[in-house]
Amino acid sequence: MTERHEPGAVPFTAAERSFIRHELGAAFGVRPSLSKGIRINLWTSGARRGEPKIPPVLAAMIERGLIDLPPEDLGQRAYFTQTGLAALKLLYEDGRYLDPDRFGHLREELGIPEPPLGL
Repeated sequence: MTERHEPGAVPFTAAERSFIRHELGAAFGVRPSLSKGIRINLWTSGARRGEPKIPPVLAAMIERGLIDLPPEDLGQRAYFTQTGLAALKLLYEDGRYLDPDRFGHLREELGIPEPPLGL
């Protein structure tokens, strides 16, 4: 049986969980990879043209050290840090937040063993 954690033990807010589900969920046969990061849009016009458009929810995770914007990919991709990957693993293992059918590819990338059949 999947181990359940206390509700406060998951280190993501509701908005962050929604963002993660949107960015990392399988859709139309595409399974986003953690190793490829989360795509960041750029401002296409105005005074901030060419700068990354960082949504507030992503900025909060960057501030808390869960996600990093490496200089070589600045403005293109955001990646989970080791702390962020550990938090994502907790989120997946909780069982309430990420549907195994839609997010099974994350289980594999996070190194979480497949649950035994019949559970």
